[in-house]
Amino acid sequence: MSETTENHISGGVFFGFVVQGRTVNLTLPDRPDPALAGLPRQSPGFSGRRTELDRILAALAPDSADKTAAAAVAVAGLAGMGKTELVLQAAHRALREEGWFPGGVLHVDLHGHDAAARRVSPKRALGTMLRALGIPPEHIPPGIEDRARIYRSALVALAGAGRRVLVVLDDVPPTDRIRLLLPSDPDTATLLTSRHSLAELDALTLTLRELPTEDGRELLDGALHAALPEDARVAAEAGEADRLVGLCGGLPLALRILASLLVDVPSRPLSHLRRDLQDAHSLLPLLSREERAVTAAFELSYRRLTEEQASLFRLVSLSPGPDFSTEAAAQLYGEDAGVTDRLLQALARRHLVESREPYGRWRQHDLVRLYSHAQLLESDDSGGEGLVRLLIHFHERSTLACERLFASSAPSPTATSAFPDRAAALRWLEAERHSLVVAALWAHRADDDLMCAALAMPISTFLVEMRYLEDARLVLTAGIRSSRRREDGFGEASLLSSLGVVLRDMRKLRASVRAHSKAIKIGRRLKKRRVLASALNNLGLSLHEQRRFEEAVAAHTEAAQLFKRASDRRGAAQALSNTGETLIELGRVEEASQALRKAVKTFRRQGDLRLYSQTLGSLAKVTRSAGKAKQALKLHRHALDMPDGLLLPHERAVELSNFAGTLTAVGDFDAALTAQQEALDTFRRLRDRRGEAMVLGNMAVIRREQGKGRKAVRLHTLALEAFLESKDDHALAAEFTGLAVTLLQQGHNTEALENLEVAAEMYHQTGDTEGATDALDLADRVRRRIGAGLRLPQGQK
Repeated sequence: MSETTENHISGGVFFGFVVQGRTVNLTLPDRPDPALAGLPRQSPGFSGRRTELDRILAALAPDSADKTAAAAVAVAGLAGMGKTELVLQAAHRALREEGWFPGGVLHVDLHGHDAAARRVSPKRALGTMLRALGIPPEHIPPGIEDRARIYRSALVALAGAGRRVLVVLDDVPPTDRIRLLLPSDPDTATLLTSRHSLAELDALTLTLRELPTEDGRELLDGALHAALPEDARVAAEAGEADRLVGLCGGLPLALRILASLLVDVPSRPLSHLRRDLQDAHSLLPLLSREERAVTAAFELSYRRLTEEQASLFRLVSLSPGPDFSTEAAAQLYGEDAGVTDRLLQALARRHLVESREPYGRWRQHDLVRLYSHAQLLESDDSGGEGLVRLLIHFHERSTLACERLFASSAPSPTATSAFPDRAAALRWLEAERHSLVVAALWAHRADDDLMCAALAMPISTFLVEMRYLEDARLVLTAGIRSSRRREDGFGEASLLSSLGVVLRDMRKLRASVRAHSKAIKIGRRLKKRRVLASALNNLGLSLHEQRRFEEAVAAHTEAAQLFKRASDRRGAAQALSNTGETLIELGRVEEASQALRKAVKTFRRQGDLRLYSQTLGSLAKVTRSAGKAKQALKLHRHALDMPDGLLLPHERAVELSNFAGTLTAVGDFDAALTAQQEALDTFRRLRDRRGEAMVLGNMAVIRREQGKGRKAVRLHTLALEAFLESKDDHALAAEFTGLAVTLLQQGHNTEALENLEVAAEMYHQTGDTEGATDALDLADRVRRRIGAGLRLPQGQK
């Protein structure tokens, strides 16, 4: 005969449950217990997170669409990212909504990442919440499973009686037992925060990132106004406030600490605080006040890492760029990519690194990186060995990627290659661009001159071709200085000539000529034919841009002779092709055509499809100039009909624009506009304002030929702005002339005259007397038409 124990308590909300074979019936209080109103205070200076707040409130609403499971929202993120504040803001707002949570709120801070003595276990948390629900202590069982059953039964009973409760669990640790704290009914809602990913809880998961600049400035201003309502420093120094947000990496905890420091001294300008932060050896010691410190917040997460996780966490702070790949981290750590990836995933679950798109790239928050580097300096990790491995990795991979990307023909895809195709090579170079640039500069500063010079060559080749000109200039300058320190004249001359190309594309033509001239001087001294020939060929290109065409032809001719002596047929053909381009400008069309045809044949025999395509495009231009537009069209189409990816984006855009010019000549305006638009999109994507200006001017001509004068004027105006920015005065003069022609077509004679006068003056300044004369002749005809007096440009006789 079994014994049954029953307890009956009258009044309030009745519910029953079974504990260890005993049936217990309890009645909850008919009014909310004070403990159910014990939500911590929310900050009055809350800013940002509007999207996240709206999503939380939508999930908490009683009429939320999904009622098949309990509403649970997990807010995760790095320490100091404002998780608790966001949840408190949402909870307070939800409690103020009539009928949302008439039963009140249960709030428990589990201190999941504090020292062991402060942590609240799930079992203890259940006991706390049961007491808050009004369960007498004598009816709270010792076992965690039994406590969970009573807790869930109580919440179900309250919800059934119209007293829905909100559960808030702050700083949740990474443990499966947290599930026991989650309600089981579809009515009770739960908010959780954690520094660790809580993806396994089947909750709506929101991961907080750093605040945008505007929201960070608003938070700083709100925190100041909460303490000093009349404070106007943020409004008065908005730019300085934005810089402070940037220095803090948009971390709310850091911004609140800065606000406290400003409240301490109301007369302290934001600029003074910003200078102190910038001048400090490390930001982290300054981001603390009393009991609040960014370092302390990070420390709690760091302590819970395994030895392997902590080591990788420290070492990735050495990554030179703003983000890093799994392969780069593996080089720093000294293990294979598989092991490193698993450790990175573990760090990402703790929000000590962030996964980026595409998968396989990671980053650390700026302040976390400072913290991890500080830990590295105090550790026994061999960071120097890891850096050497990383730099060697960068050199090997960048060399292979450039070889693949700039190959003269279309290689067959191979699965075993590091880069199976051009697209893969380009993706890698683009993803690692910032890291590669910083690595080369770091090697120079560290006096590792051999590595700096070795990195500079492949990296700069990529940067120049993809129009990252300022980055290329920095890398090449560092490489040149490192080569000088090593007394490596060959390397210095090669890099100087590459720098000249960059300066030419930046429209710093005098500096470009000086760089090439220095390379030529070294090449002559060392008697290195190929180095000398390459420098002379590049000098010719810069002289061409300066409109010193005869000197350019001489430089290209000498380069071609030197390449021939060095048995470099490809180099000789390049010089010959460049000669042809310059001969076009000199009006020597037949000579230009002969030179280009010879170059085309050489490139075809050599199997160099890239240069073959480019030279075909040049031959098409000279063929059009000779009045053979239809023949030129065939050459353009052949030039563009190359294997996919063989022509680099900039090369293809140039050829498309030239093709469009020939289409315009034959009257196929719609096709010409389509080609010009594709070229324009590419130039804009590559930040090439000069190329953009050329295309806009060409599109204006097409619109003028179509009789669409207003559109043509607009396009001319945009082209003028771009030419002005790109510092190409001769092209600017040509564009003023083009605009004048369009204005004349519309009958705006006075405005056309003004533009022709400007064009004539600019032609004169650039040494193009023929262009100046043509502009003046047209201006003279316009003056006669409108009866205006003759006016010569300054200096013109």
